[in-house]
Amino acid sequence: MVNPVPQLEIGPALQLAYSRLTDMNGRSRRSEFWWTMLVVGIASIILSLIPYIGYILSLLLGLCTVPLMMRRLHDTGKDHTLVWIFYGVYAVALLLSLIGGIILRNASSFSAIDTADTFFTIAGVLLMISGIIGIVLIVFWVQDSQPFPNKYGPSPKYPGGQPNAGYQQPYNGQQQYQQPQYGQQQYQQPQYGQQQYQQPQQPQYPPQQQQYQQPQQPQYPPQQPQYPPQQQQQYQQPQQPQYPPQQPKQPQQPQYPPQQPQQPQ
Repeated sequence: MVNPVPQLEIGPALQLAYSRLTDMNGRSRRSEFWWTMLVVGIASIILSLIPYIGYILSLLLGLCTVPLMMRRLHDTGKDHTLVWIFYGVYAVALLLSLIGGIILRNASSFSAIDTADTFFTIAGVLLMISGIIGIVLIVFWVQDSQPFPNKYGPSPKYPGGQPNAGYQQPYNGQQQYQQPQYGQQQYQQPQYGQQQYQQPQQPQYPPQQQQYQQPQQPQYPPQQPQYPPQQQQQYQQPQQPQYPPQQPKQPQQPQYPPQQPQQPQ
């Protein structure tokens, strides 16, 4: 974007506005407009203190700022017709108020007073409409200058600026240019015979990590090897001796005296 010209001080702003007092074409930046309007407003308040002639002088001084108001609207890309509508409605309201005052001063009946009240009512409505239009104009006047040339001329704040908002009016059948938005890749159509360039894919962050597998721990106690049944030796627990040990049987002793054999009778 083109760097803006520094803001005008009050002296150069008044000089520039005075040199273009009747110029309704072109553009005027905010510093030129607001410094001039500040000085004109203070001067109008001072002139309004003078009876009769002061009011007329302050009105003429305000009309001298009409070209400046138009140039300020041009600087924001707006049409100056709204300024003419504002002053036209305001002038009609003042005229109706003046007529109503004359009628009321020379009134000799109630009908004349009613007629004067009608003029005052219409003038009040028109003053309200002109006030609404004035608020809209102030909103337009506080906007910044367009940073590129428009149909009213080059920008006084951004000299040499070009359209950078994605829009440019096509000229002589040329293709309309649209600036890519931030973060989007600008596409250019490859010419005939040239290979189209493809941007390499960026690696994904964070990179995909390999899943970690914890090694298996040995089983405790370790499993004993199994042998075939033929090779397994059967283990038998030895029999324990019986306690007390069994005593051997003693032989029977002969009876004494020995039994005599019976003799036959």
